[in-house]
Amino acid sequence: MNQADPRSGGGRDPPRTSRAQANLAALAAALLALTTVTVLGVAAANGALVGEFRDAGERHAATAVADRIVGDASPVTNRSNVLDRGAVASLDAATLRSRYPTLDGRSFRVTVGGRVVAAAGTPSGGTTRHRVVLVERRRNETVTPSFSGPNRITLPRRTPWARLDIGPPDNVSVGAVRANDRVVLRDPDGLDGRYTVSLSRRETVQFTFVANNSLDRGDVTLAFAPSNTTKARLGVTVDG
Repeated sequence: MNQADPRSGGGRDPPRTSRAQANLAALAAALLALTTVTVLGVAAANGALVGEFRDAGERHAATAVADRIVGDASPVTNRSNVLDRGAVASLDAATLRSRYPTLDGRSFRVTVGGRVVAAAGTPSGGTTRHRVVLVERRRNETVTPSFSGPNRITLPRRTPWARLDIGPPDNVSVGAVRANDRVVLRDPDGLDGRYTVSLSRRETVQFTFVANNSLDRGDVTLAFAPSNTTKARLGVTVDG
């Protein structure tokens, strides 16, 4: 009986070139998968880093603008954390951008008491910073005192200034005016006319008219601007 040649027939192993090609294909697929995962990972890391930098920029801008709006040197405050109602009403986005360059290229919104007072763009998220403030409104008032006894009058409300119209009769001369213990007006020849004096907004003021005789109703008229304050919350939102 003839025996089969082990080097011939269907029992042979696949050629070495076929195995090599299969290995190369598998290696290429593995490298492609690894490259894809690496690219996606780097993209995700870069996206997270960009987002982190963006969030940090938003936080810095929102905090800085909120602090400066309520600061003592702000054009919309009468003093630190006290907003002037009239100045707030005239606030707009262009003014904010010119005064706070950190807002350039960003969407933002400023609210007082929940009401939008200035906005640019359409901030849909971003970072918001809040500050508790007082909103101050001043309204001019006029008092014509009826003097009884000493020529003194105490203003009913605190005010940063007062306008005095002094017009005594010919037989009365007003040589000076004191606001509490401070002389604010003086004329040895007699005060007669309209005068505006600066006052401390932190204390109640009593005017004393130093004269050679008693004053009557109508000899002096005082105009002043007392404040009315309400508590509110300032919000600054920056997006972008």
